[in-house]
Amino acid sequence: MTRAEKEVAVFRSLLAAVAALVLILSLYLPAHAAPVTAVELLDAKVDYTANYYLNSSNGTFRGEVIHAPGRERRDFDTAAGHQTLLLRRDIDEATIIWPARKWYITTRFDALASLIGGVDGIVLDRKISGRQVIAGEPTTRYDVSSAAGQAGGFAGQMWFTGDGILMKAKGRVVFRGREMPVETGLSNLRRTKADPAAFIRPPNYSGVPLDITKLGLR
Repeated sequence: MTRAEKEVAVFRSLLAAVAALVLILSLYLPAHAAPVTAVELLDAKVDYTANYYLNSSNGTFRGEVIHAPGRERRDFDTAAGHQTLLLRRDIDEATIIWPARKWYITTRFDALASLIGGVDGIVLDRKISGRQVIAGEPTTRYDVSSAAGQAGGFAGQMWFTGDGILMKAKGRVVFRGREMPVETGLSNLRRTKADPAAFIRPPNYSGVPLDITKLGLR
């Protein structure tokens, strides 16, 4: 195997992990009850940091999230080492960073979203089903499902704070034509101003010229 082939194989492994994290893109909802498109649901309108977990058939991931409107950073560990996912809706850019190699891959935000079949056309219906305290935060629980006739989306329950932060989601997501269970949640939530530098990739890292959408994610 050539060096280039080895690097592609490594990135296939990394992107399999990132694919699970990208499922989060289909889980964000504001804390009110009306059908809306998923592209409108991606951002809480407040800055915060928290610890998070994500369980799916691709594995279990844990790390830290830093959020600001239009921007999000998720750090996590995989078998290949520490990874960072930068989601920049404000400039239509998504970046996967591999600190151990000082590498990164950058693509358009909508191209990364396409790994879960795109989010622009997904419409979600939900209704309030109760109140619950999650990790110390009072939340409203919603029953959520994709609008009738849609091929993709999410079905399950979501818990939101009064200011629109998704504290927990549990259900099933359609990923590349098949359903998979997913659960994600936050803990140690802190409503603090995010440092703008957290959303900028390091200037001394090297970009890898790979098309993220053509690496054959499983």
